[in-house]
Amino acid sequence: MKSLKKYFPANITADQAKDTAAAFVLICLLLGLYTANFLYVKIGLVLLVISMIIPMSFRFFATVWLGFSYLLGTVVSKILLSVVFFVIVSPIGLIRRALGFDSLKLKQFKKSSRSVMHVRNYKFVAEDLERPY
Repeated sequence: MKSLKKYFPANITADQAKDTAAAFVLICLLLGLYTANFLYVKIGLVLLVISMIIPMSFRFFATVWLGFSYLLGTVVSKILLSVVFFVIVSPIGLIRRALGFDSLKLKQFKKSSRSVMHVRNYKFVAEDLERPY
């Protein structure tokens, strides 16, 4: 198993610590709103004051928070892309192959000395590059 140290940032800036503190304050305020418990609001306000006075006091939490978010982003992106590939892209390819579509003209490739590529006689103008889509 690879070391988890590479996922956790070593140098935390004051802005990253402030952002982490703001996230914790928001979580506390939302918990207070959702549970109707005023204790969470008090904790959120205390965290807000601390983050304004000493933002680097959240350095450890920022390291864990940012490391967890990076790790989660790495894992979820690989899982999500795998699911999209196997659920959407692969079945479309199999259906196209079963129906006999040959978009790449692989059956014609190297059958003769002529190219299977289409010759496009088109002169590109500046508008094509300004608005490519």
